[in-house]
Amino acid sequence: MRNTGKCPKCKKTLTKTSIEDVVIYVRTQARWRGLSYLCQNCKAVLSVGIDPIALKNDIVAELLAKLQKQGA
Repeated sequence: MRNTGKCPKCKKTLTKTSIEDVVIYVRTQARWRGLSYLCQNCKAVLSVGIDPIALKNDIVAELLAKLQKQGA
């Protein structure tokens, strides 16, 4: 399969991206752990989103804490 997507900044074909951890805020309060996807060539931010693995881990931890609290 041939890649055809291009970076909107440097216009190079995207064959790889880098991922960086970011914190996503609502107004001034940190809410979620997120990821930013960067062009491997020029480091332009291509997208930002919630980290799905961190979100899953947060949900599991919160559920376990509530279940332990109910069982105590």
